[in-house]
Amino acid sequence: MEHTTQYAVHTGDRCTAMEVAGAALRQTGHRVESTGGTITATIGNRLLTILLGALVHPAREFRRYELSTTVTGTSTTITLRHAPHATAVSGGGIGAGRRRSARQQVEATLERALRAAGVLTTPPR
Repeated sequence: MEHTTQYAVHTGDRCTAMEVAGAALRQTGHRVESTGGTITATIGNRLLTILLGALVHPAREFRRYELSTTVTGTSTTITLRHAPHATAVSGGGIGAGRRRSARQQVEATLERALRAAGVLTTPPR
């Protein structure tokens, strides 16, 4: 099951929100690539994660996230997804716990950055 987190921003702030998100991810050590309305952020070493799985130090474990935008009228939704990287070993329960913890840190970082920039809105009901 794919877990996503969504952030609502005004459409006029869409570019600013993506720039703020990219900068926040860079500050936490992610390599950020931007293409159009999508950001791909990676961190860690893919080869070590493939070879050693859960034995890799958490700071060196490979993780990849995607941020994309969806425009609906006057609001834009920025969606955070854990991007699949099928070649990486999950590491069982240890790996799942690490991924969950890392994702929560990324979510908190993005929310803090977007809130500090003043671009978050209340999602439409």
